[in-house]
Amino acid sequence: MLRKRIQVLLISVALLIPCFWHKNIQAGDLSSHLYNAWLATEISAGRGEGLEVATPTTNVLFDGMLLVLMKAGGPWLAEHVSVALAVLILFWGAVAWMRAATGCEPWTILPCLAMLAYGWVFHNGLFNYYLSCGLCLWVLALAWQPSPRRLAGAAGLLLLAYTAHAIPVVWCCGVVAYAWAARRVPKRFVLWLPLAAMVLVLAGRVVIELRYRTLSTFHQILEMSSLDQVWVFGPKYIAPAVLLGMVWGFLLLRLLYSRPIKEFLGNVLVQLCAVMVVVILVAPTRVELGGYRMALAFITERLTLPFAVLICVMLSQMPALSWQKAGLGVAAALQFSFLYVDTGALNRWEEQVSAAIRPLPEGSRVVSSLHDWTSRSLLWGHALDRACIGRCYSYQNYEPGSLQFRIRATRPNGIVMHDPADANRVDSGTYVVRPADLPLYLLAQCPDGRLCVKGMEQGERVPQAELSLLPALW
Repeated sequence: MLRKRIQVLLISVALLIPCFWHKNIQAGDLSSHLYNAWLATEISAGRGEGLEVATPTTNVLFDGMLLVLMKAGGPWLAEHVSVALAVLILFWGAVAWMRAATGCEPWTILPCLAMLAYGWVFHNGLFNYYLSCGLCLWVLALAWQPSPRRLAGAAGLLLLAYTAHAIPVVWCCGVVAYAWAARRVPKRFVLWLPLAAMVLVLAGRVVIELRYRTLSTFHQILEMSSLDQVWVFGPKYIAPAVLLGMVWGFLLLRLLYSRPIKEFLGNVLVQLCAVMVVVILVAPTRVELGGYRMALAFITERLTLPFAVLICVMLSQMPALSWQKAGLGVAAALQFSFLYVDTGALNRWEEQVSAAIRPLPEGSRVVSSLHDWTSRSLLWGHALDRACIGRCYSYQNYEPGSLQFRIRATRPNGIVMHDPADANRVDSGTYVVRPADLPLYLLAQCPDGRLCVKGMEQGERVPQAELSLLPALW
């Protein structure tokens, strides 16, 4: 028992290294979450005119953690403790589910889980969703072999997960319901169960289409493998993704040939993976829900995270050969070496952002229309947010105007743009400065290549510019 605890401690320490290997964690929306936690403190101090702190029931848990920790020790503590806790919850939740579902010790599959823990969802900063996924994995671990006590614990965790984000809760309930049905369906009908689930998925898509405006993309064909979670930034991440896919493919073949075909097809985990392929293919990736000013986006891109964990759980039933273990290790080494270099480069750019806005008067409004089209993850969208904490206002911060988060813009104000459509116009380079925006500053690239800010004039259009942030290879 002591040896296992030491192993868990050492693995946890190693797992958290990417949270601390640079000054700031580079993860897209994370900067926005931090900035809005700071705005919450401004509102409570009476300095948030036109803003309010709402009390929604979901999409708030991670933000609440940030706010409590920020009040206790500032942005750095809030950022690193909250993110590290979310990573541990997701990683060990996946391990716990794997043990409950297969009875296997998943040590050889750990590099794969570490890659997913620092995948696309993490580096886009979707931490309410990420945290909800982690909690739902613990729900599955408890509910997979049910008892009254375990089910009570699972129900409590499921409610907590809902306060973080609703999508993983829906996914988790679907998985639990499927596993429950699979145990009770007569064996002669067991192969009909996944077909019935796929029909329900298709029916759900039709219902959603009838009620809301939706969007699907051809990228969902690529997402059916869930390997897009490993493709974090630029094209170089395709290498670890392809290597991971090859190892998965050989493990799947070994699993297929290790048992009769009917037993393989009747495996609950195999069936769940087949159903998830259909979900990723037919679900809309964007839905315009009523009551919000912005659509719920990146739905299928988010779903590939729990799907990838499900694949790992399924494949853990087959012990990996030595070369397959080596392949997983090489794939993880490639991904994390790329991440170390790229997040280091992003930290250096953020230092330039901080230096550029430092001379501005306190409370200045700053916008940016810089873009890096070479990255799959969001890099420039929240470049100002963390740097502006305590110094200035990230004027194009879309979250309060979207009405999807705790901080909400109730009317036009001098802190954030009330209409998220205006923030989109800034991003696209079509926004024209209005009198109410002044004084307004633009973050731009100076002739010497460094970042600087310049004052904007009434009637001036905010120009869009491209600036690549990441090294091409290493």
